[in-house]
Amino acid sequence: MKAQGNTVLVTGGGSGIGYALARAFSQRGNQIIVCGRNREKLSAVHRETPAIAVVPCDISRDEDHRRLVAFVKKSYPDLNILINNAGIQRNYSFTDGEDHSFFIDEELNVNFAAQVKLTDRFLPFLMQRPAAAIVNITSALAVAPKQSAPVYCASKAAFHSFNKTLRWQLEGTSVKVFEIIPALVDTDMTKGRGRGKISPDALAAEALGGIESDQEEIRIGKTKILFALHRLLPSLAERVIRHG
Repeated sequence: MKAQGNTVLVTGGGSGIGYALARAFSQRGNQIIVCGRNREKLSAVHRETPAIAVVPCDISRDEDHRRLVAFVKKSYPDLNILINNAGIQRNYSFTDGEDHSFFIDEELNVNFAAQVKLTDRFLPFLMQRPAAAIVNITSALAVAPKQSAPVYCASKAAFHSFNKTLRWQLEGTSVKVFEIIPALVDTDMTKGRGRGKISPDALAAEALGGIESDQEEIRIGKTKILFALHRLLPSLAERVIRHG
């Protein structure tokens, strides 16, 4: 897949991994649109990188979904890459006696259901392009979960499985499916958690290299080691990751 001359939509592109991917693609001569629900972050993106178009959108809201799809199809008819990056992680224990219904719905929707629906709505449009791609961001925690984020890990595991089946369904079409699988990345979401984090810019550089080489599962940084360990000694891999 060429990393130049594309029109790319990035969800959750106001900061972190999404913004780093948007910048990296923009620097390669692509037209970039980012969406997000934080208007201040979107304004900062547009000030820092005026070539990137910004669209306010909360992907957890179905009406925002529909408006986004209609807007992009009308204003950017050459769209050929969708990057599903938006994500949220909550850390809590089901043993604390609290009602976690809001957090459960939020994580499952933002991390999985909303992105699958967005893929479904854009897919007929993308299939009309001579070369197109869906790029989904999951996590090393999809393979070996951590104890403190049960629903986040489950949502990423579900998205990891969805990527495989979608790839099978799209065999023989013009649409490729890439999965970026990071280890711990230094973003707002991971503040105060873990050590040895990779920077969003380093992730973006490695991810673009994987896309250009048609690597379906792009395992970033230490994720390569985790996959190998999980294949050989799954119980050890889970002990290493369990406590984050």
